[in-house]
Amino acid sequence: MTTEVKPQDKTVTANGLNIHYLDWGNPTATTMVLLHGLRGHGHSWDDVSAAFCQEFHVLAVDQRGRGETDWAKDGNYTTDAYVADLEGFCAALGLDSFVLVGHSMGGRNSLVFASRHAAQLQKLVAVDVGPDMDPRGSQRITQELVSAPDEFDSFEEMFQLVNGQNRFASESVIRRRVQYASRQLPNGKFGWRYDSEIREARRRGGSAPQMDLWPELPKITCPTLVIRGAETDVLAADTAQRMLKELPDGHLTGVQRAGHMVFEDNPEDTIAAMRHFLG
Repeated sequence: MTTEVKPQDKTVTANGLNIHYLDWGNPTATTMVLLHGLRGHGHSWDDVSAAFCQEFHVLAVDQRGRGETDWAKDGNYTTDAYVADLEGFCAALGLDSFVLVGHSMGGRNSLVFASRHAAQLQKLVAVDVGPDMDPRGSQRITQELVSAPDEFDSFEEMFQLVNGQNRFASESVIRRRVQYASRQLPNGKFGWRYDSEIREARRRGGSAPQMDLWPELPKITCPTLVIRGAETDVLAADTAQRMLKELPDGHLTGVQRAGHMVFEDNPEDTIAAMRHFLG
């Protein structure tokens, strides 16, 4: 897909951080907030953002430690920290009735926010995420993080690594992913833009503790769509079915020809599923 509409880069101070986000215009429409995954950024959603920016006021956020948003000064990358950032973001922009969409880590953050602030949400979309993570996906993502070089001789070398890890996304989508996930270093080489602590924590054999989300799902009273990639190794089918039972107003749909990076692997069908749910 091609993205013709261009967003504005904006920054707001919330929860002690400068939080960068992409504002896709149309401010009189219902707001849609988009939260990316572990190694993502606001531009991860560009195809989705462009598709919905005529119907919604789309705000795609760089979460702490990613993109152009500040890194956590204390190395705090817990779910509670991300949710506090989102709470501050909403307060700063006066968002009291909006649609929230989150993928993977951003989906966990969205589920917790929704369990605490369901009245603020018109609808919620959780993309390939649930309270339990399939061990296959957990192990794969950890291995990709810890084994990735810290420096690359060229952008192309970086692209080739990431492109080789994905079966479905187009080359243009992967190039965009790497463009906004990388930076040129003082020595002329290329490195990751996200906070190195996110990677180093896993190299030390640990990461931020994961809270139990199952008790949170019954508190999410707004209509909630769970989108699952048909070829995912992260959201197991039985976990998705259990989510459908635990959510008071839950809906589930699958997207074919997609792994965990559903909206990058198959943006057309992801957008169609979202549009059907959002009406």
